[in-house]
Amino acid sequence: MLRVAQGLRYTFRQLAKSPVFTAVAILTIALGIGANTAIFSVMNAVLLHFLPVPNPQQLVYFHLKNQPLSTSQTGYGDMSMSLPVFEAMRIRQDVFTDVIGFAPLAFEKVAVRIGPEPEETWGEMVSGNFFSGLQVQPILGRGFTLKDESTHAPIAVLNYAWWKSRFVADKDILGRTIYVKSVPFTIVGVAPLGFHGVDPVHATINFWIPLQERPELNAWGTPATDHTLYGSPGWLALQMLGRLRQEVSPEQAQARLTPAFQNALANASPVDPHEQKPVLVLSGVRGVENLRDDYEHPLRFLMSMVALVLLIACANVVMLLLARNASRLPEFCLRQALGANKRALFLEMFRESVVLVAAGAALGWLFAGAATQALAAWSGIEIIIEPDRRVLLFTAGVSAVVAIAFGLAPMGLITRLPLNLALRSAGGTSGTRQNRLWGRKLVVALQISLCMVLLCSAGLLYRTLRNLESSDLGMRTAGLLVFGISPQSNIRNDADAIRFHTALLERMRALPGVDSATIMQVRIGSGGSDNDGVLVDGRNPTPDRPFAPVRINLVGSAFLRTLGIPLRLGRDIQDSDTANSPKVAIVNRTFVDRYLPGADPLGHHIAALGDPKVEYTIVGVAGNSRYTQVRETEHPMAYVPFMQPPGVLEMQYELHTTGDPIMLLREAARAVHDTDPNLPLQKPTTQQAQFAETVSQERLIANLSVFFAGLAAFLVAIGLYGTISYGISRRTMEIGVRMALGAQQREVLRMVLLESFSIATVGLGVGIPASLAVATTLRSMLYGLSSSDPLTILVALVGIAMVTLVATFFPAHRTSSMDPMRALRME
Repeated sequence: MLRVAQGLRYTFRQLAKSPVFTAVAILTIALGIGANTAIFSVMNAVLLHFLPVPNPQQLVYFHLKNQPLSTSQTGYGDMSMSLPVFEAMRIRQDVFTDVIGFAPLAFEKVAVRIGPEPEETWGEMVSGNFFSGLQVQPILGRGFTLKDESTHAPIAVLNYAWWKSRFVADKDILGRTIYVKSVPFTIVGVAPLGFHGVDPVHATINFWIPLQERPELNAWGTPATDHTLYGSPGWLALQMLGRLRQEVSPEQAQARLTPAFQNALANASPVDPHEQKPVLVLSGVRGVENLRDDYEHPLRFLMSMVALVLLIACANVVMLLLARNASRLPEFCLRQALGANKRALFLEMFRESVVLVAAGAALGWLFAGAATQALAAWSGIEIIIEPDRRVLLFTAGVSAVVAIAFGLAPMGLITRLPLNLALRSAGGTSGTRQNRLWGRKLVVALQISLCMVLLCSAGLLYRTLRNLESSDLGMRTAGLLVFGISPQSNIRNDADAIRFHTALLERMRALPGVDSATIMQVRIGSGGSDNDGVLVDGRNPTPDRPFAPVRINLVGSAFLRTLGIPLRLGRDIQDSDTANSPKVAIVNRTFVDRYLPGADPLGHHIAALGDPKVEYTIVGVAGNSRYTQVRETEHPMAYVPFMQPPGVLEMQYELHTTGDPIMLLREAARAVHDTDPNLPLQKPTTQQAQFAETVSQERLIANLSVFFAGLAAFLVAIGLYGTISYGISRRTMEIGVRMALGAQQREVLRMVLLESFSIATVGLGVGIPASLAVATTLRSMLYGLSSSDPLTILVALVGIAMVTLVATFFPAHRTSSMDPMRALRME
């Protein structure tokens, strides 16, 4: 141990003698390891992270494939189940120890009141075995019981983080009341630190309540006149999570449960024998379920990018180490001649490598911690990135590999030490270093080829982002403020909700600065849509398919005018389109082209498959516009006056102004407060920001790619600068002789530049084909350009040329300006 301590002290003294080398090496390692740790932390949170509960590998989500047409679905795609299915699965104790049901109280945040002012936060209602089934023990109070579920008890358990931030970690919180949509709930518990729920989309749920039967607390905020959890057996709205028995695999569970699963669906809502049979699929609970499909490929690509950045960084540090060790060759030879063995010399250099990597890894860990939090906030993705044991092991593993690589790098130098080198002059050693100089050039050429790959990939992804941001949406987004309102008090039926929204809409239109306003049920650009099948004049317009799909949105008057969607034919929705007037609809251009080709669409009748007896007359044709997100194909669309169909509750308000729409927010909030003090504005934002959320993934990936490509270019510039400077230092006598014999400054400058660009050319010879090959893997991520886009390749080539020129110019200019006599005297 004493010998190790002495060796480390000697290593620290040696590194302290070269502070610039030490600082550059540590910073370079920190950038490489920190970038890898940051991206792996995001990948771990999205794809790999288990729930912080005992035996998380036993947990599985339920998925339904081939949804029966007789059912109605609300929620996260194929993860919604009906209450009869939940009851049929929870009794299967031969497969599960527990089956848990849960459903959000709204698609977004739900209105709550703790003090005098309303606010909004994330909340869910859950089955009585939610905490016991997950084996989660609250740190304060208790969880729920099956009796709480059956009696729909008005109690709540808080998230630890929300309790700490919103209630200042008040230990006397038990027994206090919070109001959820004006309904009082007594707080009975606080969940443990680190537990944020099991929602497959929202990473954090701030409170939980038992499953409720009250209409104002319906799942997903759905109007009770549409469906209810306990009164609509064909409504798929409940998310389900099961804890498998230890001896049962997901595949075995699927096989055992499928008959009971299909029977439960058929008993609740008859399944057409001509349809494909419903299929139960169980998936493990890892990462964020809803983000996995969208982010797996981009995150793995980013992981590949930062691995290349780390490789470039390591190559730079290896070249720094070799250059430093080469300058110490006479010292090493002298020490060997005096009796030091090669093992001792190798261990000394290995210790230096380990110390550099350890310092770089520690600094990189700090850098990664700050970077991951910035990434989470910057991306707009609802994920909790917390370094865990897996991330720590990854960082340690990467550091160990880097340390071993650095430690083995000088092996060749140590094994071939010529003892007579200690007696030679510096000039006599130049010939022995030419082979090493060519090795450095090849390493830099490899770095340039990797940098070319990164620059091309970053260019493609950045241009994709620009194409998305400048895409024609078919509507205006400037000047639009959007927010949601979900009425709570005295709303017993659709007529009450219609009167509420009609009166509030008039108040919004009267606000100073508002030139037009409308409402809609589904917020445009939110990613959600109300999908159904459509009948045209009583018939399926696509007889070769089971049904003709259509998106339906309930909207208010002046809808097209407020959003700037062009009216191609007929009229807009009007105030006169009420519950007592003829039922009308506006369809988009795609609807006409697909279902009424070549016909005059006005006057035709459409009906939803869910309610085929209620027909709406087409009175207008709107232009196509983006609906769920920027990156989408055109879909048939129908806009229906919100007063005419059933199921009106939460609506989205759109206010247009010629100025900054955010300036309307205060007056709009005051108008809502005057109407009902318990109502918050739900997710108020601009329509531009709403659509910007839909390209948050592309923005995150593009910006990170550009950053990592820039970092790679910077590291390549440093490597090329060091290689050229090192090569010039070895050729000082040669250059002095050339200049003494009459070589001009521009000739020396050209010689150095040609040497640099020859290295770059070799790198590009490998980098361009590699870039084209890598680009083909990005096709699914691109928008509006091909993977072999010539402009992107040209810009990347220009970037490499600029890096080469900048990295070479300073040593080349310094060399061409040297005094030849001084150079000869130095040698």
